Amino acid sequence: MSAPTQPALGDEQAFALHERCGAAAYGLDREQFAAILRDIQSKYLPLASPEEAADFCGALRLEELALARGCAAGNERAWQDFISRYRNKLHAMALHITRDAAHAAELADSLFADLYGVNTRDGARHSKLVFYTARGSLEGWLRTVMAQEFINRYRKQKRVVSLDEQEEEGTQFVAPNPPPVIASDARLEAATDEALAELSSEDRYVLAAYHLDGRTLALRRYVSAYWLVCGNAG
Repeated sequence: MSAPTQPALGDEQAFALHERCGAAAYGLDREQFAAILRDIQSKYLPLASPEEAADFCGALRLEELALARGCAAGNERAWQDFISRYRNKLHAMALHITRDAAHAAELADSLFADLYGVNTRDGARHSKLVFYTARGSLEGWLRTVMAQEFINRYRKQKRVVSLDEQEEEGTQFVAPNPPPVIASDARLEAATDEALAELSSEDRYVLAAYHLDGRTLALRRYVSAYWLVCGNAG
C-alpha cells in the first residue's frame, strides 16, 4: 500500500503565513488557513515542489484572503473591517458602472447581499467571498464581480424587454399550467412554527421581507439595516 501523499505546502510554512497575516483575528485557526492555502495552491500550481508552493502562497494577498474568508465564515470583526474598507468603494464602483445613483445603490446592495450570503442552500449561507483566491487585490476582485453582476442584470432586463416588445406586437403566449393545490398539513405547520420560533430576529426579518416585498426590496432593506448597525457599532 502506497504512503499517503504529502501536501506540497508544509505545516511549518503554512502556519508561518497564518501568523504573518493575522488570520486568527478573523476567527481562522492555523489548520483552517493552511487548508485554504493548499486549496488555492493545488488549483493554480498542482505539481509544485514544497519550495515552489511556499513561494506561491507567500506571494498571495494573505491579509485580504484572511479578511475575505473570515467574512465568508461569518466572523463579526471581519465584517466590520470589510464594511469600513469597502462600503464606500462598492457604492463608488456601482455608480461608475451604472451612472445612476438609484441603480448604483441597488447594484451595490445586491452584491453585498451575495457577499454576506443572504441566499441560502441546505440551511447554510453561501458567500461569494469563498471564491476570492488572493492572486490579485480584493478590491479588484470586487470590481470584477460587480461588473459581472451588472452584465447579468442587463441581460435579464433585455430578455424582459424582448418579451414586452413581442406582447406589443401581438404575439400570443401559451398560459402556464396552474400549480397544483397542496392540502394543508397540520404537522408541517406546527414544525414550521417551531422552526421560525428558533430563528434570530434578524433571520425572521429577512424571511418576512422576502415574503412581503420580493427579493430585491428585501435585500436592500436587509443590507441597509446591516450597514447601519455595523456603522454605528464602528
